[in-house]
Amino acid sequence: MLEPTEHFDSDSVRASWDAAADAYAEGQAAGRDYYRYEFFGPQHVSLCGDVEGLSVLDLGCGSGYFAREMALAGASVTAVDISPRMLEHARRIEADTPLGITYLESDAASIGRFVPEGRFDLVTSCMALQDMPGVPGVLQEAHRALRDGGRLVVSIAHPCTDTPFRKWERDDSGGKRWLCIDRYFERGPLEYPWRGWAYEFSTSAIHATLEDWFGWFLSAGFSLSTLREPRPSEAALANRPDLEDASRVPYYLLLDFTASRAPRIQAS
Repeated sequence: MLEPTEHFDSDSVRASWDAAADAYAEGQAAGRDYYRYEFFGPQHVSLCGDVEGLSVLDLGCGSGYFAREMALAGASVTAVDISPRMLEHARRIEADTPLGITYLESDAASIGRFVPEGRFDLVTSCMALQDMPGVPGVLQEAHRALRDGGRLVVSIAHPCTDTPFRKWERDDSGGKRWLCIDRYFERGPLEYPWRGWAYEFSTSAIHATLEDWFGWFLSAGFSLSTLREPRPSEAALANRPDLEDASRVPYYLLLDFTASRAPRIQAS
């Protein structure tokens, strides 16, 4: 069961990811984050489509995984993160293997300080939006940064399965029988413990309902184009049987939105 936290602002988020950064980056390099590398990450890349020649803004880039995927596909990438220590890892990798990525330190809700209006063709965020305080403000900034008709392609933890109470019921051998979830309508920031990495750490993320999330996206001026609840492919399952649980319940949402600068018509 996840516990609520009172500490969920820019300062606390920056501090928690700075503290987590070394273990997180080391774990990623060692293949610990295989859900991202072998499952939802490639599907998020696929949803972005052909990005060659596009100007891309990656929000919540961490140590740069998704920014690098976009750059390798031919995009011109600017990547933003709130954690200086995470960006040290991203910049170290960029120095070792240059891809032309520009890394900037900022709260995602404050990118207007250095991002001109209508600057980008595509804004992405790979499993980071729920970690950000003030999601509505972040989405408004993402919309402002996009050209008319630009796209926002994001992945988030699935609100229906990433609930405050979430536990797999197991059989005598430890196998997963079914997922128990509860307290879906209890909104607010939660503390997430991370175990099995070089050292244990914790971060915070917001739990909100599907209704909340879509209200935030629509209010920011986005129109939904595609919604996907990804499952591991047969090839991914053959290579990594531990992904089997993600073939039974949806862990993630992939969302593709279009930004319009046309005035929104209010119902009378």
